Amino acid sequence: MGRRSVHSPEELRQLILDASQTIVERNGITGLSAREIARMIGYSPGTLYNIFENLDDVLLTLQVQLMGRTVEHLKHVPQGSDGEKNIEDLAQAYVDFALVNRRMWNLFLAHSLPPGKTVPAPFFDYTTTLAQIVKDSLAQVAPKLPTEDIDTTARAFLAGLNGICALAATEKGVYITPATAQTYAKELTSTFLKGLRCRSVHATA
Repeated sequence: MGRRSVHSPEELRQLILDASQTIVERNGITGLSAREIARMIGYSPGTLYNIFENLDDVLLTLQVQLMGRTVEHLKHVPQGSDGEKNIEDLAQAYVDFALVNRRMWNLFLAHSLPPGKTVPAPFFDYTTTLAQIVKDSLAQVAPKLPTEDIDTTARAFLAGLNGICALAATEKGVYITPATAQTYAKELTSTFLKGLRCRSVHATA
């Protein structure tokens, strides 16, 4: 039985998101339901649908928050004048964050956009900011490369890191596991930087 509302809509929204995150961290996405959320926050299941459109809306909001936390985490990685070291440090921090939050990170893989639904604008903004953080350091390594090339390289690099994080977070990788993810991330980073240096030399020739 639900209780009479004693929270504002914004407070209820946060209660629902906090409870949903707790459920996903404990039991994964399959453990999430309106009934379980309602049980945790002490309201009726119908309360959720007064705040969110449906469970997909809740899951998308959690992913927006997670991407925002990822960006904030990387913003706190010290960046100096050595672009290559900056990229190495960013890659390590990115993988570390994904592994520490791997139950939540699995949302990016386990949840698909419903038909007709588009990526929320804040999620797009966060991914753009994330790419910019990487681009700034890549530009230090190869300042002569066109901006378009740096942009593509940054996004390709992040896609590679995401692949490593995905395999490690799901713990389904034969070789890439939580214990070995950083080793593969370092190899990926080294390969990208070697290629970037080579392209930079040709760009200035």
